[in-house]
Amino acid sequence: MPTDVFLSRPTVVEKRFETPYASFESYLLRAGYKTHRLGADQYTMDSPLTGVMKLMETCQAAIFLGHHQYEVTAALSKAAKPKQQTSALFPTPWNQIEATLALKQRIPLLVIAHEGVSGDIFDYGVTGEYVHTTKLNRKDWHKEKGFQGVFQEWKKRIK
Repeated sequence: MPTDVFLSRPTVVEKRFETPYASFESYLLRAGYKTHRLGADQYTMDSPLTGVMKLMETCQAAIFLGHHQYEVTAALSKAAKPKQQTSALFPTPWNQIEATLALKQRIPLLVIAHEGVSGDIFDYGVTGEYVHTTKLNRKDWHKEKGFQGVFQEWKKRIK
């Protein structure tokens, strides 16, 4: 019988993330974990928040994928100096809401941020959970040694 895992990620992500995500989801299923996501494969007649709360109550653990939902780009220039551009990547606000619910429920969290994504649950030290950073658009990111070490530790916490 598979272990039920709540999976938090934006419903819509860039196409370059979809194939690696499908590979990760297949990997989880082969490892004995069934993922649950509201709005992707499960739906509700309740409000989204109520639906997430009910769905999370059925899960023994949670995974948070920090895909960027918003990108803010700014240009800075001063007098004759060349223009400098900078950007920041932000996750969906639902990652934060769902993380709060998972922490309240005291289930093990696995937090994975795409390189450059930060804020709240994806900032080191905010929840006390380790934040694994990788390129979520890479085909087999979940097979890399760094992720595997974190994944094995997370598995031990699941009851």
